[in-house]
Amino acid sequence: MPHSSGGGSHGGGSFSSSSSSSSSSSDSSSYRHIKNTNFEGAVKYVYYENYHPVYVYADYDIRKQTEKGKVLSIIGSAVTLLFGILLLAICYEKPQKMDTDPSYSCEIVDAAGVIDDTDMVQSAIDNFYDVTGIPVEILTVNNEDWQDDYSDLEGYAYDVYVSEFDDEEHWLIVYSEPILPDEDFNDWYWQGMQGDDTDDILTADKTDDFNDLMQKYLTANSRHTVSTAIAAAFDETTPDIMEGQIEWIFVFWGLLLSGIGVYEIYKTLTTNKKVFRSAVKCPKNSKEDTCEYCGNVYVIGTCHECPHCGAPLRPHNIDLDETPVTVQETDK
Repeated sequence: MPHSSGGGSHGGGSFSSSSSSSSSSSDSSSYRHIKNTNFEGAVKYVYYENYHPVYVYADYDIRKQTEKGKVLSIIGSAVTLLFGILLLAICYEKPQKMDTDPSYSCEIVDAAGVIDDTDMVQSAIDNFYDVTGIPVEILTVNNEDWQDDYSDLEGYAYDVYVSEFDDEEHWLIVYSEPILPDEDFNDWYWQGMQGDDTDDILTADKTDDFNDLMQKYLTANSRHTVSTAIAAAFDETTPDIMEGQIEWIFVFWGLLLSGIGVYEIYKTLTTNKKVFRSAVKCPKNSKEDTCEYCGNVYVIGTCHECPHCGAPLRPHNIDLDETPVTVQETDK
């Protein structure tokens, strides 16, 4: 069904189209965190490399990683990355000229008798039609023709559109003023009504620009007549109407999802280490000691035998509480 492309009035200014746009959002969160420094809710783990303890902090059990989990994590991250790339690929859209029926043409129906230069207006809307393929009709009426039956000009323009056109490919511009306008204040109105098939070209941004031009020139009635106002609005709109536009919401979500995907893949590849499977939870306020036999460092309370040489360790009196550490603690 046709819908408003916007309009305006002498007393109320211009207004935007009634077409709606929707945006999609997605929620993505990282369920696993592993760092070399302490953070809220983390558990401290230790594993050994080159006979030295290595500490990591995580909010999940790093010892339970499997190859299957690693693969699934990479696949999920890759899907997120590809979806982000897809959004970036479609963020720029350039409209194509409409392939309308060759029998269509642009028309001026000056029922109110306010178009004093038909050739100028006809040339402007014909040029627009040649560039876009959208046939335009300019209709002028008097306020008395619709104000008794309609609350606003938009409802009247809608009924005119559906009664005159059996397609969704036209753009109707209705201009209205009193039969006897007040010399001090001409109470004029205007309204655009576009078919749904024109939406790829007559986007909200493009029609908003047109509306601003139309309203500006109609308001400047000391320099413009109705004819020159309509012609100027179309003449300034036509050169840029087929330019592509960037959907910034797609750019935002594309970059965000791509970044999340890359980060998650990197994190999966770098944190899924085999050495993590031998990691041990560190006791609260853990301390280090050296093995009496090999002299290498180990963490007290994490083992009964030396993780390096297997020799029995001296007994220690230590709290083996494995309560997750918090950011207030400053243990190593």
